[in-house]
Amino acid sequence: MNTLHLKKFRKGSALIMSMFVSILAAMMTITMMSMTDTNTNQLTDNKNGLVAYYAAEAGLEEVKNYFNRDISRMGEDLSSATLPESGTPYILANNAEYWVDSLTYQDSNSALIVDIIGRYGDGFRKIRARLNTEIPSVFDDYGLLTDGTLTINGTKVLNMSVHGNDGLSFSGEDNLNNNAVATQSDDPTADPPHAILNPIGGYMPNVEVPVVPVNDLRTQSQSDGIILDIHQGDLNAQINNAPAGSNIYITADAKINKNMLTLEGNMEGKTIFLDGSIEMNLGGVESLSDVTIVTSGDMRVNGDIDIISSHADEIDVIFASGGDVDLNGSKEFIALFWANGRFTQNGASLSGRVIASEAIFLNGSFILTNSDNVTDNDIFDKVIATHSWQLVSID
Repeated sequence: MNTLHLKKFRKGSALIMSMFVSILAAMMTITMMSMTDTNTNQLTDNKNGLVAYYAAEAGLEEVKNYFNRDISRMGEDLSSATLPESGTPYILANNAEYWVDSLTYQDSNSALIVDIIGRYGDGFRKIRARLNTEIPSVFDDYGLLTDGTLTINGTKVLNMSVHGNDGLSFSGEDNLNNNAVATQSDDPTADPPHAILNPIGGYMPNVEVPVVPVNDLRTQSQSDGIILDIHQGDLNAQINNAPAGSNIYITADAKINKNMLTLEGNMEGKTIFLDGSIEMNLGGVESLSDVTIVTSGDMRVNGDIDIISSHADEIDVIFASGGDVDLNGSKEFIALFWANGRFTQNGASLSGRVIASEAIFLNGSFILTNSDNVTDNDIFDKVIATHSWQLVSID
């Protein structure tokens, strides 16, 4: 090849190479721009989807609040419920929105399957949740709870957390186990509770103390219960022979020393409403279990026998009073004591729960034993709680 042809060949090769490099660079630039656009779109999609998910969560909370404001709404279909639907979604402050896609009831309206859709931009998320009716967690969160002052005089062993909205008054030696704390809502300047660093006197916001629904329970027991009188001679036989799960209404006097009732053994889930005050003797040979006793007035409980449970891992004996409750004796009482007035114990041990609106007084050395949850026997006002949930695809 002569020199002239070699130069022309080299110039042609350089031109081809240059064009190839330019084309390759252009293709890389286009690819990178496309990747950048894809990444930007993915980031946007992810952000929109995350905001849509939070919107769906907000919708789930609104559904729970809707039924908790009035538990009798359980059973309403979606068209009757005042909840946002697809045509009229609820719009949040960030312009995200949610609506209820479906409501399905189960287990005689004690459970609800709900689909909530959240949307933000072009991002959609759907949450499917199962909501159950249950007793408020406050019945199981504390061993002792009062809207007033919690007073314990003497050496105390607390194996569960306790709380007094109006403060604590403790004397004697304190022993707290199982990470239990004794908290109050009276002094907001106190340090937060800590099982090791600050087990007694830590500040917590005011805890709502449930009130015994005396009027509702009276109406229920009168309307579908067995009607008895405190002074009839066969009272105990009538109570013992009543079918399992019966509601029993007993008329009584207002004064506690005029009304006496003795119970023992497995009461098979009976609910006894005594319209007045009562002195209750737990006597006989068989431990008391599986019963709810409600008084519209005061209640005095004298314990010569144990209180146990007929349900594994549950507390199934409940003493509920529209007035005060006095508990005498040093037995281990596995029960819930619930008073709209004050609760006083003159004894040494307790396994279960005490909830009292006015105050709790525990006189002398005292042991609060860690105990099981309270059984649901339909005397409690229920709340709606999330049992389970999952993200599901949009149909």
